[in-house]
Amino acid sequence: MAEQRKSAKQTAARARARERAAEYRELQDTLEQLAVDYFVAADSVEEIQANVEKEIAEARARGEQQSAEARAKADAVVASMLELGVARNEVAARLGIATRDVKRATPATTADGDNSEL
Repeated sequence: MAEQRKSAKQTAARARARERAAEYRELQDTLEQLAVDYFVAADSVEEIQANVEKEIAEARARGEQQSAEARAKADAVVASMLELGVARNEVAARLGIATRDVKRATPATTADGDNSEL
């Protein structure tokens, strides 16, 4: 058996080292790409959450506005009933609400001289 020369051993060792270095570089490239994918996804999550919060705030504002408009219409109906001379307790009974809610729905000027509840 002939012993390999030193240069042949070095060449073989160098080839194995290059293989392992290539595997290491490939692994590092894969890990780098995965990290990029992670950061893109994480940034997307934050952006999505910000958009959702914005949409929620806009929906809340629309809901509050619509509720205020509906409340104003309901209050106007109560005021119209009171203007027709109907007692507060009768208005409350017809609408199925508490008398205190009838009082809250009417401005102070509408409620003058309405003692027919007693």
